[in-house]
Amino acid sequence: MSNLNVQQLADLAWQSLENQTEEKAEVVLGQWLLANGSDPVVLHWRALLLRALDRRGEAIALLDQAAPLSPGNPAIALALAQIGFEAGLPSSHNFEAALRLAPTSGEARLGLIAAYFAEGHGEQALALLGGALTSNPGWQEGYRQYAQLATLLGRPGQALAPLFQGIDRFPDALPLQLDALEMLMAAGDYAAAIELSDRSLKRLGQMPQLLLRKATALDELNRTAEAEALFELCGAPVDVVHASRMIRHLLRRGRAQAALELAQPWLQGGQATEIWPYVTLAWRMLDDPRVDWLEGQKGLVATYDLGESVVDWPVLAARLRQIHAVSGQFANQSVSGGTQTDGPLFARIDPEIALTRQIVVEALQNHLAGLPPHDAHHPQLASRRDRRVRFSGSWSVRLNGQGFHRYHHHPQGWFSAVLYVAVPDGLQRMDGQLALGGSPPELGLPINPLQHVEPMPGRLVVFPSTMWHATEPFSEGERMTIAFDLARPFEET
Repeated sequence: MSNLNVQQLADLAWQSLENQTEEKAEVVLGQWLLANGSDPVVLHWRALLLRALDRRGEAIALLDQAAPLSPGNPAIALALAQIGFEAGLPSSHNFEAALRLAPTSGEARLGLIAAYFAEGHGEQALALLGGALTSNPGWQEGYRQYAQLATLLGRPGQALAPLFQGIDRFPDALPLQLDALEMLMAAGDYAAAIELSDRSLKRLGQMPQLLLRKATALDELNRTAEAEALFELCGAPVDVVHASRMIRHLLRRGRAQAALELAQPWLQGGQATEIWPYVTLAWRMLDDPRVDWLEGQKGLVATYDLGESVVDWPVLAARLRQIHAVSGQFANQSVSGGTQTDGPLFARIDPEIALTRQIVVEALQNHLAGLPPHDAHHPQLASRRDRRVRFSGSWSVRLNGQGFHRYHHHPQGWFSAVLYVAVPDGLQRMDGQLALGGSPPELGLPINPLQHVEPMPGRLVVFPSTMWHATEPFSEGERMTIAFDLARPFEET
C-alpha cells in the first residue's frame, strides 16, 4: 500500500483506532515509512497506533522523530507528552512545550498538572489549576480535577473551594450546582448536599435535576420517606443515573420487584452495566434462580496462582511503593486507609510492570477461552472473544492496617481483576480477603458474599465487572495489589 497518500494513511489509522484493528494499519504505515521516508503526519499516526497496541516505547521514538520535522505542531507535542506520561516517564517539560503551542488547551493543562503531581510537585500543580479556574470559572472539568488533586494532597477541606467561588460568581449556572452536589455526595457529605440543593432549588426553582440530587442525598441518609416524595416529583427516569438511584432507593425500602420492573428497560446498551449490579441484588432478595445464570456459571469467576517462576513479587512491590510515594487517596473511590496510583499502570514501561502485564495478559487470554458459551442476553457472555486483551483501567492499591475497600462495582469494565503483590503475615480468618457478590451495607439488605478469596502474592482473581466486591479489613501490615478492568471488545454494527 505504498501508493497511499498521507491523508489516506491518516484516515486508515483513524478508522483502525475506532474499530480496534490497529495491528494491520500499523504495519501499513510502517511499510509506507520505509518506502517513502519520514513524514511527521504518518509518524504521528503510527505512534498513536502503537500506543493503542501498548507499545509506548516505540511510539515515543517515532514522536521524537516527528517533533523536529514539524516543530510547531501542537498535536505531535501533546501526543509526545501524553504517551510519555502514560509510560511513567518525566513529562512536565513536554506538557509545558505543548501548552506553549496551544495555550488554551485544557487537555495539555490537565496533563501538565498530572505530570507535576507525579513528579512530586503537587502544590505547584494545585496552584496552577487554581489559577486556571480563576481565569476560566466555567471550566467544569477543572473543578473536578481540583477537587481530586486537593484530596490526593490530603487537603479535602479545600477540595470544593474554587467550585463554590464559581457558584458565588455565577449563581444561576446549573451545571456548577450539579457538579458541586455530585462531589459532595462522592465525599459522603450528604447533609451539605441537602443544604446546597435547598439553596439551589430556592433560587432556580423545582428543577428535576436538583430534586434528584436532593432525593439521592436524603436516601443515603436513610430518610427514605422524604426521598420517595422527591423521587416521585422527578417523574420517570430519563437517564441511567436517575434510574440507578431510583432502583437503589427501592431496594433500600425492600421493594425488590418494583426495582426489577424499573430496571428492565435499562438492561440494553452500554449503560446497562450500571443497572445489572442492582438486578443481582433484587434477584437475591427474591431467591430468583437467575442469579446463578448471571454470576454463578462456572468460569465467570476464576483464581489463577501465577507463582514465582517469572515475576519477582518483592521486586515488583518495591517498584510499586515508589509510585505510591507520590500517590494519595482519591475522593470518589472505594479505598479507605490506603493509597491508589493515578494513571494507567499497565501503560508504564518499567521492566517489572511490563513483565507483570505480559503474564497477566496470558492469564486473561486463558480466562476468556474458558468462559461459558456465548449468550446474547448476558452482560459478560454476549461479547466477542476473538480480539486481543485491552485494559480500560489499571492501577495499584496499597492498604495499611485497618484499610479496606467498600463494596463497589466497575461499570466501565467487562471483567475486573485483582493481582496480589504483597500481603501481611499472619492474617487471621477473613482478614484482608476479597469478598465477591455481597451487598453494600448502607442498603441494609440481608445479602452475604457468595465467596471469599484468600490473598497471597502472585494470586490473580478475575470476576465480572458488574459483580459487587469489597475487601475485608485487617489489623496491621501492608496489602498491595494491582487491579484492572478488561475493556469490552469493539462490536461491529
